[in-house]
Amino acid sequence: ALMPEYDDVAKISIIPRGGAGGLTFFAPDEMRLESGLYSRSYLENQMAVALGGRIAEELIFGEDDITTGASNDFMQVSRTARMMITQMGFSKRIGQVALAGQSGPAFLGAQMGQSEAMSQETMNIVDEEVKELVEIAYRRAKDLMVTNMEALHKIAEALLEKETIDGQEAAQLIMATGAKPYRKPDAPGVTIPYQPA
Repeated sequence: ALMPEYDDVAKISIIPRGGAGGLTFFAPDEMRLESGLYSRSYLENQMAVALGGRIAEELIFGEDDITTGASNDFMQVSRTARMMITQMGFSKRIGQVALAGQSGPAFLGAQMGQSEAMSQETMNIVDEEVKELVEIAYRRAKDLMVTNMEALHKIAEALLEKETIDGQEAAQLIMATGAKPYRKPDAPGVTIPYQPA
């Protein structure tokens, strides 16, 4: 709700589904959905939003008591970041080239969808840039949540009472705390758990 250039929240639920302890449903923008065109900022915000559940666990329960509930979120975020670098031309170091989606089936350990002509050096650069995008998304999302901890608690209280709230109620709860849209490109001072020293 506070990430500009991202879809509006339609519903939030803490009713467990599959491996998730709860879910947030979004109402996609019709024009974006029809065109299939997504800006870099939309994708960056999408990644940050997807990490919200893990970060809420980290902030409320502590780094040592987070669960595996966000594993699908990390897969989605990593997949989006990798596509941004290898298919969408959003690489700062490689440039505007498509590195993936050119080859056939994976052979002898080659990654699915990666060009067989990609050197180990290029693959290392891709991995570094993917990691950087994911870390920036994590820092931005964590900074947003720390800055708006009151809104996080208000949403949690409403969910504990009702189990599900709609997007309008979520927006009202958030705006009542005075929260503002988040526009920072990064929050370098924010710590990320489980990082090498």
